[in-house]
Amino acid sequence: MFRFLKELFGKTAPETNTPDSAAVALGELEQWLKQARAPMNARLVEQLAATRSRIDQLAATIREKVSALQSAQLMNPDIPERAKDFMIGNREEYSRRVLQYLDKIPMPAAAEELNPFLVQHQHEAQEFTQGILRPFQILQEFFAHESKEITALLAEIEREIMSIKSLHEQAKPDVSNSLRADIQALIARHKQLKTLEAERAELEKQRNEAESSIKLLNSEEERLLKDPARQTALQKLNEAQQKVKEHEQAVRDIFHNFEPAMRKFYRMATRNVKLTERYLSDPVGTLVEDLRLDILEIIEDIKRLLKFDRLSLGDRRQYVLDALVHLTKEHLGTWMREYGQRAKAVKDAQRAIEECAASKTLERVQRLRDETRRNLQIADQRLTNIRKDMERIKLAELRIRLEAKIKDVTGATVGILL
Repeated sequence: MFRFLKELFGKTAPETNTPDSAAVALGELEQWLKQARAPMNARLVEQLAATRSRIDQLAATIREKVSALQSAQLMNPDIPERAKDFMIGNREEYSRRVLQYLDKIPMPAAAEELNPFLVQHQHEAQEFTQGILRPFQILQEFFAHESKEITALLAEIEREIMSIKSLHEQAKPDVSNSLRADIQALIARHKQLKTLEAERAELEKQRNEAESSIKLLNSEEERLLKDPARQTALQKLNEAQQKVKEHEQAVRDIFHNFEPAMRKFYRMATRNVKLTERYLSDPVGTLVEDLRLDILEIIEDIKRLLKFDRLSLGDRRQYVLDALVHLTKEHLGTWMREYGQRAKAVKDAQRAIEECAASKTLERVQRLRDETRRNLQIADQRLTNIRKDMERIKLAELRIRLEAKIKDVTGATVGILL
């Protein structure tokens, strides 16, 4: 019986071929793979058809043998009835299991369906062998010839299946779809890489152009900044601004001396409190906005307090009195008129600079340079992202894995040309 099991599950060692080598362009790889696998696939299809026909013939013969076994007569009819009943029961069990096994034997017509059939068959063959072992041993005592004939035919079926299984393992038809998917994935990654490389090249070109433009714009800015007409206008603006500063400082000095009295007054004032607070914070700016000279009311209130010595200024009293000489309606009015004239001179100088041809061109140059710099920053960020994306593609690793997989399937050493 162990010999029977060995025959039943024995298989032929797969053939080995010396691997060929080839360099194949990625775009032609799928067609090359199809051609490389064509002989083996054709052989598998041819052998599968022959195996199916042979198994069908063997199954038909086994069914005839089982029918003959079921109707066979004992060589010695004088055996005890108990032994005869024992024989009949095992013959029925043996026949039933064999016929059930034959019902599950038909092989698929397509090579792609072989793998699930072979996996299922291995499980069913193990169950069949275990279930048939005892009935077969018992029938050897009664119908040795008939049962051996059936077992021999079953072993032939199993050898046919093992033979096609061996060829199937060499052909690996189930790997074809996986290989095609891998090839398409590599093609997609290669295309993605090429797209990124093209975008990178275009961005680097734009970046170089932007840097050149910025250098030219910087040179043009330097030229425009030195334009004689603009320099003259700038000089007038500086002079006008300096006069404004001097005019502001004059009144700021007066209020600096007057500040001690204003601070004392602020703590005891019942009117013009907010205005006093503003003058203490910003005397020049507040005076410019105090068109009605409401500051004069504060000054009069402080004079009255000084008259009765209510402010307790100590040694600072003289500074306050000196300041009051200038804090009159006439003096403050004159200061405001002159301030207006000087402020107007500043605006006129600023307008002259703005209307200068060099300034107008300079504004456009600076705006264009700022925009170019922003575009350069955007290009740099995109280039950084592209480099990261290119690193993540890992095309070389994908190619090496695919080459190894192709060698495993076809036996050929293939170098994929990207």
